[in-house]
Amino acid sequence: MKKFRKEEPIWARNPLSDELRKYGFVFSLKKGFLLYLLVVTGLILLGRFFRLGMVCQTILCIVVVLMVPLFLRNMLKGRFLQRRFSDLNIYMEQYLYSFQKTGKILKTLEEVQLLFESGEMRNTIGDAIEHISNTFNEADVELHGLEMIEEEYGYTGLVTMHRFSLQVEKDGGDYHRSIMLLLEARRMWADRIYALLKEKRRRRVEIFLSIATSLLLCSLIYLMADDLDIDIASHPLAQGITLIVLVLDLFIFYAADKKLSLDYMKEQGESDEDMEKIWKRFYRYKDSKHLTDRMGYNILKKKISREIEKRFPQWLMEVSLLLQSENVQVAIFKSYESAPEVIKPSLRKMILSLQQNPASMKPYLEFLQEFVLPEVRSTMKMLYSISEGNGGDADDQIQDMIRRNQVMIDKAERLKNEDRMAGMYALFLAPQMTAGAKLLVDMILLLAVYMSQMAESLMQ
Repeated sequence: MKKFRKEEPIWARNPLSDELRKYGFVFSLKKGFLLYLLVVTGLILLGRFFRLGMVCQTILCIVVVLMVPLFLRNMLKGRFLQRRFSDLNIYMEQYLYSFQKTGKILKTLEEVQLLFESGEMRNTIGDAIEHISNTFNEADVELHGLEMIEEEYGYTGLVTMHRFSLQVEKDGGDYHRSIMLLLEARRMWADRIYALLKEKRRRRVEIFLSIATSLLLCSLIYLMADDLDIDIASHPLAQGITLIVLVLDLFIFYAADKKLSLDYMKEQGESDEDMEKIWKRFYRYKDSKHLTDRMGYNILKKKISREIEKRFPQWLMEVSLLLQSENVQVAIFKSYESAPEVIKPSLRKMILSLQQNPASMKPYLEFLQEFVLPEVRSTMKMLYSISEGNGGDADDQIQDMIRRNQVMIDKAERLKNEDRMAGMYALFLAPQMTAGAKLLVDMILLLAVYMSQMAESLMQ
């Protein structure tokens, strides 16, 4: 006899429910009923506190009930991202320690997989192991296997670590000092993420308290009206403005909650296509004498400069690791394909100049010369010094450059975190503005009703 699959609820068959399931939510009729019962009970108490009538109370309940799945998504997404971060942090740390011992990628993956009992990370590592072990008809099989993990966990530090291990397995050499530097880079990254998560929790609490405090202050006008034996809460204008403020505060908190739930491991900034367009406009404005073009040039220059500060350390780490087995010129040439789009125009010019004058210092000094970036200029001078064999032991210079690069990466990542938190202060102030508007309306209404009652008593 044919068995029919149990039909899912209508609400469960949409993109939002798919996303909720991705984050680990399992729909339960009992769980859903209790959740909505709790929400509606809280809304009824809130409505009584602000003395909302039946119509306004019903509208408020409908709006909030419709938004419950969105808040649920943000909460589950936050937990999901923290779990992914924890898995990735453990994976990177153990991968480096294991690779330091074995020097073999497949053996390293097999050892690291044992640390994860079940879940997404174990399955992803298992897919990579299976691909490497059972694929015999393709080149770069280990690269493709590691890319399966990189596609699942989009973090540039993970890519750098994998490329380093591929290079070591291919070319050999003493890699233990570099492993320790990569472990230090991982620690700095983890510390930044922990600090960011702490800041996000603080900002969310601040905005919630801002909303709660502003609403509490709004209610004081009703107490003042009660002392004067005046009922303004039931006035249609007071009912309307109260409903509007409550709905606006709900959307303000949702906007903050959604922003604070963004994926903090994904790359921030301009896309490659947008960056290419920005560079074209930058060069077009560069030699123009028109005032508007000069203003546009300065704006683009600041935007590109900030993007370089965030992306240059990523490229420099790639070059530093290539220097373990290549000379400076070859390392720069090989780094072009994986270089961030923001530095590719200048890097392309540098490569062409090095091909014509490989021993000249000029290509190094002209790299990104349009921007005032002392760290970049200092680093390029050191690269030239290494290429010429000057200034002491080249290996020590490379290690020192990687350490300096880690400091630059830390600064760049903090800039990214600042970008992620941009706009939160405005959301903190927004509830105070809505509360101010409500207080103004209620004060005017109170004054109008009071004056009306005074006039009536005088006439009598």
